[in-house]
Amino acid sequence: MGLGKKIAYYRKNKNMTQEELAKQLGISNQAVSKWENEQSCPDVELLPKIADIFEITLDELFERDFVSQEKRMSVEAPLNETGE
Repeated sequence: MGLGKKIAYYRKNKNMTQEELAKQLGISNQAVSKWENEQSCPDVELLPKIADIFEITLDELFERDFVSQEKRMSVEAPLNETGE
């Protein structure tokens, strides 16, 4: 799921309109609409505020999966001298 679709998902879970979200961010509701339709992306400086409004972390907003990262890192880690 793209960032815009995630913003729409979290906004709807908060029972917010595009206009309400836009007002809290100090932007136009057309900008929010463009994000949600994947026509543009929010400015990087707005991302922490968006996460705060939705009461989530930036990792949640970007769907970062630390378990998968840990597995990848352990597979990619070099073996020590004993082969472990």
